[in-house]
Amino acid sequence: MKVSTILFMTSFVPVAVFKIIARTGAANLAQAKVATVVGLLLAIIQLRLARKIIQHTTYLEWAFLGFLAAGTFWVYLLPAAVADLFVKNSTTILYFVLFLTTLLPQLFGFDPFTYAIAKRWQPEAVWKTPQFKIINLHITYVFCGIMLLACLSSFIGAGKPLFSIIIPFILIIGIGIPFSQLYPARYIKNQFQAKPVNLADFPKTAKELVRKMPGNFNGEAAAELRTAIQFKLSGEGGGNIFLSIADQQCTFGEGDISAPALTIIAPADVWMKMARGEINRAKALMDGLYKIEGDMDLLMKMGELFSTAEKASIASKGEK
Repeated sequence: MKVSTILFMTSFVPVAVFKIIARTGAANLAQAKVATVVGLLLAIIQLRLARKIIQHTTYLEWAFLGFLAAGTFWVYLLPAAVADLFVKNSTTILYFVLFLTTLLPQLFGFDPFTYAIAKRWQPEAVWKTPQFKIINLHITYVFCGIMLLACLSSFIGAGKPLFSIIIPFILIIGIGIPFSQLYPARYIKNQFQAKPVNLADFPKTAKELVRKMPGNFNGEAAAELRTAIQFKLSGEGGGNIFLSIADQQCTFGEGDISAPALTIIAPADVWMKMARGEINRAKALMDGLYKIEGDMDLLMKMGELFSTAEKASIASKGEK
């Protein structure tokens, strides 16, 4: 199991411990004071571990920390009558904090709630793609609705387990998690439909496919672009090859070129399957089937710079 996965799971520990201590027996102010302090200390430890081990934190960790810090202030420094409101409504308040956490960041121009969490599951190469942010924005709004419903359920049910635990759990497990798992693939499939390719005259190897790319180069789209793309295609039919772009021209070369703007690292068979439309390019990148280093914008622009695989097949036929 990945460290990032373990840290994601342990991010729930501070709040879980808080709830266990606070709700043991008949909930009272004394228990709430112990629970908030213990939970706050665990939340601080969790945050420090995330920063030290994987160098980034999530809104979820900050939300739990903020909730427990506010709770500590509430039960220790406010009058007993006011503090009792936290004791009786802590679960409702927690869901409200999570609702605000899923709603506010994107409204103020920050990354959506699930963005930092998704970064722990997806390769770094996809973080800057517009599809990655759009997908996470949609998932975030689904969780925003779930947290609002959970807050209302807990409030209406006066904190009873059915309304504050079971119903929110069903919403998260039954809707939130399945949606977050299934939606990315569906979105990518709908946005990037593969076009049929004439395989009869299609290049037989990945190296040959890249060699044909200058013949389908769109010089007008290159404008004043001066750059180089390095391909490191492993396995049969691959090799280290590159494309050099300058003066609205594109040339093919073998070996390694100095300081390429973009390096594409992939098994040769995976690159061929993507070119033939057998594998969705965007999903393959998100699934880690191939890697990139360097300029993500250049990768996104390759569709403009070069013709589709279908045209490449036609060009290949014409050169024979």
